[in-house]
Amino acid sequence: MRIVRPIRKFAKPTSVGVAALALLLTACGSSSSSSSTTTSGSGASKTPTGDALLTYQGSNATSVLEAAAKTEGKLNFMTSLAGPIVTQLVNAFEKQYPYIHVTVNRADESTLIPQTISEEQAGKPAADVFEVTSPGALELQAAGLLVPYADPTAQMPANYLTKSGSNYLLVTDRISWLAFGYNTTKIPAADVPKTLSDLTNPALKGQLVTEASSTGWDWIGSVLYAMGKTKGEAFLQQLGATNKPAIVSLSGAATAGLVASGQYGASISVFQDHFLENAAKGSPVKWLPLEPVIANVGQVGVLKGVADPAAAALFVNFETGPTAQGIFQQLHYGSPNVSVPFKTWVPTQGLTAAQYSSDLSSWHALQTKYFG
Repeated sequence: MRIVRPIRKFAKPTSVGVAALALLLTACGSSSSSSSTTTSGSGASKTPTGDALLTYQGSNATSVLEAAAKTEGKLNFMTSLAGPIVTQLVNAFEKQYPYIHVTVNRADESTLIPQTISEEQAGKPAADVFEVTSPGALELQAAGLLVPYADPTAQMPANYLTKSGSNYLLVTDRISWLAFGYNTTKIPAADVPKTLSDLTNPALKGQLVTEASSTGWDWIGSVLYAMGKTKGEAFLQQLGATNKPAIVSLSGAATAGLVASGQYGASISVFQDHFLENAAKGSPVKWLPLEPVIANVGQVGVLKGVADPAAAALFVNFETGPTAQGIFQQLHYGSPNVSVPFKTWVPTQGLTAAQYSSDLSSWHALQTKYFG
């Protein structure tokens, strides 16, 4: 279950925050003593140091970053990812850069995000880089904690990026696709919907389930996105009157399990990777990309208190590069670098943290109104 928290109020900038702002301006072209260049001898080429390493794009960028990272020797990584993928990513990164030791702080975002904000605002940052879902990333951005960085591997559609000039603040490294999934022994082929409107087919009465979380609420938002507010609400009212989905307070994996076991015939809001895992175990399930398919994205970024900028730059580049992307795809995540044959929608795209929180609350209210 993906939990999204209410937007928090953040402390006013302190002297630490002012210093961090100076670093940010440096990355965008201003001057700062902590983000500088050095020279060795008359006419020698400039070598970046400090935060300037994050945005350096010279022809020798790789060698400069690797040399600086050898001196740093470490990286602090915080993430909400769970399971073996965290170990696989870290092991692969350390294999590629054996002189960098990665310390991982893994927790649910309900704990991780406020902890990170508190540490940064207290001037005691514990992380260099992060990988969290886009709502969590928006909270970090709202708190003013993101530092621009260059990523030559981030060649992807604009809806998966947040830029700062020619650099990046957030880049998507993995996608969990969310749409319709069904049990093939419970839903005959003739009754399988081809569009959202087909969900009102009387044959599906008593068969549908969704979640009492941001997973289910995002699905409500996708209906409004696809149909418009007026037609979308009319559809939701009709669906509730004819085939009202059951609402369960479970994780995405547990909801997929309900369909796999046949307790429900279908979920209107199930993750593709969960169904692929169930299918691999022999369950009679199939995932169907009823458009628009929701893209629940994970994003990487660098925190303003970064202590190891060279290692951080190497890590964010690694996350969108071929090795990490291969690991994500092996575990059934979608890649922002791979095109898909269906229309997609990123619920957080173009929104601030406050705007997404407001939208999510209104979608929750509609779910309660028509399905509750």
